[in-house]
Amino acid sequence: MLRYKKNLLSVGIYSYIALPCFIFAIGWLKWYWAIILGISIIIALVKCIKEDPFDYSNISFKKNGYKFLGAFFLICFWVYISGVGGLSYQNSDHEARTAIYRALVEYPWPVISQDGNRGLIYYIGYWLPSALIGKIFGFEAGYIFQAFWAVLGIFIIYYLICLWLKQVSIWPLIILIFFSGMDYIGVWILSQPAMDLNLAEHLEWWAIDFQYSSMTTQLFWVFNQSIPAWVVITLIFVNSSNKRNMLFLMGCIILTSTFPFVGLLPFVIYYIFKDFHFDLKSISEIFTIQNIVGVFSIGIISVIYLLGNISANAVGNDNAAVNVDTSALLLKYLLFYILEFGIYAFFVYRYNRKNAIFYIALVTLFVCPFIKVGGAHDFCMRASIPSLFILMLLCMTSLKQMAAEQKKYMFYTFTVLLCIGAITPFNEIHRSLRQTINLSSEGISVTYPEWDIENVLLNGANFSGDISKGIFYNYFSKSR
Repeated sequence: MLRYKKNLLSVGIYSYIALPCFIFAIGWLKWYWAIILGISIIIALVKCIKEDPFDYSNISFKKNGYKFLGAFFLICFWVYISGVGGLSYQNSDHEARTAIYRALVEYPWPVISQDGNRGLIYYIGYWLPSALIGKIFGFEAGYIFQAFWAVLGIFIIYYLICLWLKQVSIWPLIILIFFSGMDYIGVWILSQPAMDLNLAEHLEWWAIDFQYSSMTTQLFWVFNQSIPAWVVITLIFVNSSNKRNMLFLMGCIILTSTFPFVGLLPFVIYYIFKDFHFDLKSISEIFTIQNIVGVFSIGIISVIYLLGNISANAVGNDNAAVNVDTSALLLKYLLFYILEFGIYAFFVYRYNRKNAIFYIALVTLFVCPFIKVGGAHDFCMRASIPSLFILMLLCMTSLKQMAAEQKKYMFYTFTVLLCIGAITPFNEIHRSLRQTINLSSEGISVTYPEWDIENVLLNGANFSGDISKGIFYNYFSKSR
């Protein structure tokens, strides 16, 4: 019975991660490539479940039923006010998100413009399960399914964190919702005139040229990238000794969370080569069937597909402030580092001074603001997701250890600092609640007006590409 429960939980977790890739294979590839990749994913999935030594049934649902139920309702509320699925006020990024979903539902797969010149080339993985539902049961059914898919993913994350902490409690979920850098202090110091200190504005742009987003901000603005990335990050972090499935997981999130995939690479490289010996045992732990499928099947197909995106090759330094005095620029970066992660790192260091993961996170967070891909600052904001998430997990354990050691001064000081950081996600939640109630009272739709698919989405550099020049559409994609 216990083995059955463990396998059932493994099936749910790994299927959540792999399903978008399977749908992509069947829906977008030529029939022979679809069969090869589809069968490979199924075989790899079975191997992942069978060869994962981690016991996902360590926590009793029966004994902790009320806590899990409370956490479930809190997650539902968090997703409800996020705008995912169009259930409440949506931030402006949903103009593109909803258009992508609509294109996936209303256009044949693969999605190609009516003139046959441009294709939708984007990290579309999150939407594929809901788009499939939408094609079968209608647009609205699939749209609401997006919210269900978000709740399911976040509950998996919460469950894995409880397994890692070896306790079921609401407080880790509270930290997940309210963890953020201390943006409000940055706003106060710089006195940005564009920032409304009554909590109405998006506070995280206080540094102007770049930002690190809170978990709530990620959910409210880029749920499609953040949720799949959180699931994989948590699974790898909690089960870091299992190298047999690690590269399979990485391959799966290229299609859902491309920038977070890049940010997660340093951690995975460390885990792969930690305690590595050039012997048969070490090699066999890495070169498993599932890892080979993840890298050489899912990974390569996903990369070839995404390379067709116009912005994919626009990589360089972020020179937005190139004409600013060097000392002033240095001060801005220093302030950004201190407020976004430096103060937290000071408290976490005591319990992680010998933890390489801690230092990898700090180095990654230091480097991200200097890299720019495409015309926006997405790399800084999204490649930082794994490091910010891992820093949050380390903050959780540090708080727990402070309480266990009765370090009251440190515990309360750290808690106050986290509460200051919580102003940012509180601001996001406050804006969503206020706008939802106000717009509904005035009879105005809470959903954000979406882009025109033909004239805007499929002509946008960040979302499309010329299919005549792409390897994917010429050799792998099924024809229209």
